[in-house]
Amino acid sequence: MIGTAQREILEALIELYDKKKGYVKGEDISKLLGRSPGTIRNQMQTLRALGYVDGVPGPKGGYTPCMEAYEALGIEPVEKPYEVSLYRHGKRIEGISVQKIVFIKVTHPSECRAIISVIGDTRKIKDHEIIKIGPTPVNRVVIKGEVIGRDDTKREILIDTHSITSIPKGKVGDVATRKLISITSDMGLKECGKILLENRINAAPIIDNGKLKGIVTVEEIVRSVAKGKIDVKARDIAIKEVLTIGKDSKLLTCIRKMEKHDVGRLIVMDNGKPVGIITRTDILQRMAR
Repeated sequence: MIGTAQREILEALIELYDKKKGYVKGEDISKLLGRSPGTIRNQMQTLRALGYVDGVPGPKGGYTPCMEAYEALGIEPVEKPYEVSLYRHGKRIEGISVQKIVFIKVTHPSECRAIISVIGDTRKIKDHEIIKIGPTPVNRVVIKGEVIGRDDTKREILIDTHSITSIPKGKVGDVATRKLISITSDMGLKECGKILLENRINAAPIIDNGKLKGIVTVEEIVRSVAKGKIDVKARDIAIKEVLTIGKDSKLLTCIRKMEKHDVGRLIVMDNGKPVGIITRTDILQRMAR
């Protein structure tokens, strides 16, 4: 059974070792934990005697965690770990990543909570903050919730989950709408509006001779009418910088691009040619299956 101080040192050693994939200096552990180098050396001698740590003397040496260290902390060593990040206000919280997620009270009709075990300093996260975790590598789970407790010794965060979603696997081409409704540059405002209305869509790309030239949206049509510009062509009101994505791109990449640019649709491309369109609705319908 290891003590609190020894647990913190082992956690720091594993965190640094996973980053460096090599020997960790006692000074680096001391700096990370804010402890004196002498204290770290003394504890390391004990941990080596207990079989939790290996050490190599000399200027190029240092410490490495043994398998027993991972077992003592309930951490599963991974050859090439996938970093599961935490986000606050849409920005990644640096220096901290998720090691394990355990759901509790899942059968409660109005509550679902999760314990998040992390690698890093839990003090970077404050109570009552809204954070996002994920996606995880296998099931692409994304969790959003409010922090309602922390255990800095065990490096655990308790959250009251607001939403749990799983991003579907697969490629953009598997979900995108293949029937691409398009318009041409020389179409008038009335004709553009008619196409959008008849097909019940909010936007259509401009395609001339197989090439993507822009996109016309209902919003741009309304803005043009409000300004009294009725006799304009599609090319005059088009958004020239169209956001696109390859048909073989992963759905996760697609979602991230939509979030980054705050858009609800992307034109799907194949070998430089527009072949479809993917929207948030398409992805949600896939997730609901």
